[in-house]
Amino acid sequence: MDDERRQAIALWKLGVLGPLISARLEHGDVSAYVRDAATRLHRMPDGREVRLSEHAIEAWLYAYRHGGLAALMPKGRDDRGKSRAVPKDVAALLIRAKAEKPRRSVNRLIKLMVRAKVVRPGQLSRSSVHRILQAAGVSWRPARGVVQERRSFITEFAGDLCVGDSMHGPLAVGPAGKLGKSYLLTQLDCATRYAMHSYFAAHEGAVDQEYGLKQAVLRYGPPRAYYVDRGPAYIADSLRWTCGELGSHLLHTESGDCQAKGVIERWHRTVREELLDELPEAPLTLGELNSKLWAWLGAEYHARKHDTTGRKPHEHFLEQADHLRALQPGKNLDEVFLHRVSRKVRGDGTVRFGGGMLEVRPELVGKKVQLRFDPADPDARPKVFVHDQFFCDTVPLDRLANNGRARRRIHLPVPTLEPTGLDPLGLIEAEHYHRGRPVPPVADHATHEEDE
Repeated sequence: MDDERRQAIALWKLGVLGPLISARLEHGDVSAYVRDAATRLHRMPDGREVRLSEHAIEAWLYAYRHGGLAALMPKGRDDRGKSRAVPKDVAALLIRAKAEKPRRSVNRLIKLMVRAKVVRPGQLSRSSVHRILQAAGVSWRPARGVVQERRSFITEFAGDLCVGDSMHGPLAVGPAGKLGKSYLLTQLDCATRYAMHSYFAAHEGAVDQEYGLKQAVLRYGPPRAYYVDRGPAYIADSLRWTCGELGSHLLHTESGDCQAKGVIERWHRTVREELLDELPEAPLTLGELNSKLWAWLGAEYHARKHDTTGRKPHEHFLEQADHLRALQPGKNLDEVFLHRVSRKVRGDGTVRFGGGMLEVRPELVGKKVQLRFDPADPDARPKVFVHDQFFCDTVPLDRLANNGRARRRIHLPVPTLEPTGLDPLGLIEAEHYHRGRPVPPVADHATHEEDE
């Protein structure tokens, strides 16, 4: 299992743990959440839906508390997808039985094989059957159709839930003087309806969305949960890694389910009616748009009573400042928001990045590494990480300079092993002379004794 797959599974496990990693929990809340999570289907990174045991979810929680995100990465198996205990014909029958009725569980499949006298009782284990089905891509169970229930809700304290979203804004003059569409990117606190950060940008990609979240975290600390839709910027691995490092539970709505985040949809309606409808017809610059937005926020929106809370968002938020979380000690916010890409180091010690080539340490030739970089700073070169640890910086490839540089001999570490004591040539020599030398006859001692 490669590092990308292990990292994806670690992020998925973090999503399953949900509020257990950051929420305020009373006595018994952990057990209640674990029981509830074990009754639901969970979609894995490859799209399969599985059910999890309470024991597995609790084990992940304790692993995360002791070792952080790295502790959730699986170690992997060399014999993945293979079974040494189940005959091939039985494995094929299991796959066919699962495919004809996809909702058959592992236990039901085992009972079916026993009743059909294909195997003996106790011959099949749940783990072996699961690996066989997983390797064949049929281990998932299709969900039955359900009707989504809607309920109006609000969180108790500031910082418990931050809702993020983007809205198409008016035409605006961008930084390069070019006219184009603008986008309003917002992080809204659910409990107080306070806009933790909101600004107009020329794009709505991951870089712009994460910049808004970073500004909110700089001012008010990381939220306990971050609720967004399934837009490309919100399902990016960079945001998932960032929330994992911040200890914020990343929540997603279902595809096309905008009603699920009605909190910020209502905010967008207010912005359209009170701000956008009052703008002049001539396009403004992004700076002018943001100036008007922030003036409206300070003098109007944050200073009046909200219909839902019955309180002024600014005062409400300040009164609950004690409930906001500080950034974890030792965390560098700039490093938390770095983007990550995996690359394999070529034989000449280079990696591809940004349409060009970069050089890394020659010890990394042939290995898979992770490049971490600031997407908002194209002049900053990425740093190389191996197994989540910083290894070296990158430098631009200069082929002309490399032409005159002396090549070093790289002494790779050789594992120290206990010698076997076997002599291959000595064994061959003994075998050769044993075959070529005639075997002396064995004396019949019993006959000689009788003759005497």
